[in-house]
Amino acid sequence: MKLTQLHINGFKNLQNVSFSPHPAYNLIFGENAQGKTNLIEAIWVLTGCKSFRGTKERDYLPFSGGDLSVEASFEDARRTQTLRLHMIPGGSVPEKKFWRNDIPHKASELFSVFHCVVFTPEDLILITGGPERRRSFLDLCSAQLYAPMLNFVRRYQLVLHQRNSLLKQKLSPEQTKLMLSVWDEQLVKLGTELSIRRAAYVRKLAETCVPLYRRIAGDRESISIHYASSVFGRDAQDLLPEQETPELLEHYRERLAQSRSSDLMLGHTGVGAHRDDLVLWIDGKPAREFGSQGQKKSLALALKLAQAEIYRDRQKETPVVLLDDVMGELDESRQRVVATMVQGMQVFVTTCHPESVLYEGEGKRIVIAQGRLRESSSTV
Repeated sequence: MKLTQLHINGFKNLQNVSFSPHPAYNLIFGENAQGKTNLIEAIWVLTGCKSFRGTKERDYLPFSGGDLSVEASFEDARRTQTLRLHMIPGGSVPEKKFWRNDIPHKASELFSVFHCVVFTPEDLILITGGPERRRSFLDLCSAQLYAPMLNFVRRYQLVLHQRNSLLKQKLSPEQTKLMLSVWDEQLVKLGTELSIRRAAYVRKLAETCVPLYRRIAGDRESISIHYASSVFGRDAQDLLPEQETPELLEHYRERLAQSRSSDLMLGHTGVGAHRDDLVLWIDGKPAREFGSQGQKKSLALALKLAQAEIYRDRQKETPVVLLDDVMGELDESRQRVVATMVQGMQVFVTTCHPESVLYEGEGKRIVIAQGRLRESSSTV
């Protein structure tokens, strides 16, 4: 998968940015606050996902006011396609529309069409943050291999919300039991499916990420990866099969039943797929608590590179890789590992210091100044 044309106008400070990306390597550089990350972010939002920076959609709109448009042509394994985003101001929520090949699409339909892997300094939160961040990472990665995954996540969250609302109501025991049974059966089905899909991805992730981290760490450290399920146990990746079984459904059902009395007392659901975590260890200790800053950065990088490799191996197609202000922070040996891993993929790299970025091969240099493409050259 490779971007062949990109046109951006009005995305934050970007004005009339138009160029043909190099099929292999694109180095985007300039001073701080000139629009480098905005360009990467504009590419990412064409996946239909929310901003990796946590930007609210109304803040995509140009600083000076007016409309926003992002248009791209890309080649996948079968054909050339186009994507287009258009937004106009409108009260507290701007009007946003997507098109794929000039046909209107929902944002949720694009993630299975245009695949990117993005890595930023903020991705350190995969290691240092709470379980929700890691669950989201697992679900997005799984969705790149299995398109219905995000729909399962949305449905699960909706059912969970309804069950939690019921738990807070003051109903008779008979009414509560009857109504909970309806939501419980849906949670059992959806939660089991989510757990199976996550466990399958963690098995692939461990297979790819463990040796990759050793390479990044120069064979001096090792990691282990576990899928901790509140229903199926700490090493659910070793226990769950590829498909659901009546035994799995019954086990999930029993765990919900065991938790019901405490759920009623606390007013929320205490067990289920929404309580799961991706547990990461370095040299036998939890990375979140005991890893150094350098170890955590290396592990976050390894997770993202593993995501790209898993996608390539499974889909027989490469994702577009977006590396925002991270290469310059890596030493030469780590940069070489990254360059090896993304070989054959289209890569966009942003930096304030192009001289610190190691790359041996053909590519394009793109200079951003005050939200505009100032110049472009075909060599790096």
